Amino acid sequence: MRQTLVLVATLVASSSPAFAMHPGARPGEAFTFKFSIGPVEGGRARMSIGKTMSRGNRRLVAVHGQAETTSIIKLVARMDDDYRLVVDTGNLLPVSVSETERGVRERRIKSTMSGRTADVDFWAPNKQSKGRHTLTRLARDPLSAFFALRALPLESGHKMSLDILDGNALWRVALDVKRGESLRVGDGGAARRAIRVDGVARRIEDSGQPRAGQGARGITIWLSDDADRVLLRLEADTDMGRCALELTSYDAPPQVAVETTPQLPGIDVR
Repeated sequence: MRQTLVLVATLVASSSPAFAMHPGARPGEAFTFKFSIGPVEGGRARMSIGKTMSRGNRRLVAVHGQAETTSIIKLVARMDDDYRLVVDTGNLLPVSVSETERGVRERRIKSTMSGRTADVDFWAPNKQSKGRHTLTRLARDPLSAFFALRALPLESGHKMSLDILDGNALWRVALDVKRGESLRVGDGGAARRAIRVDGVARRIEDSGQPRAGQGARGITIWLSDDADRVLLRLEADTDMGRCALELTSYDAPPQVAVETTPQLPGIDVR
């Protein structure tokens, strides 16, 4: 899941009454996706959002994501990925992230994030480390960035940037929004109105300076242009090459309570 979701990030810092607002993450939502590596369908991914819980004066939700390769791809690139996130519903900033990868890479990453500080515990068979990142601006993990994307209206012509911390890798992502798209998802499915977001991600140091020797990665995201703002499709450059994630099912929450638009700090808009 990390490989396909690492670049899912875009935000807008203005609001418009023309478009419905979204809380970002609705307790009870569930998503399933298929993903492809190049032209070959590679596996399945799923994500669910748990109940809201209180911690002090904050309200949090837990998110669980899993991904695994299909039998054909397992012969050359087995992957079994488990991703757990706790996010603050008031600002959609991550509180903790835990990820376990098995297969092509064996590793465990646990992160605790507070403000511009992130403590990361990394384990792999040939490397273990514990360290603190002190960042120049707020960063989100890939999934909380996706939730932030859903929470704000995206209007054609908006340009923005956002920092994403994925394990120990810090990315700066620049994106452009285009409304009025349509996208057909699944075999024989009807075309759906979509918001398209095109972007480029670059590795940076904790200081915000570009990381030497690192090439840029492209990404294109399509969200449903409706009140649900479902991720319909994502295409991104990853360590495995060009990958795609496409929606196969979406379960709305059993009931939608009165929704509050979160505050979303740490965003640059131009």
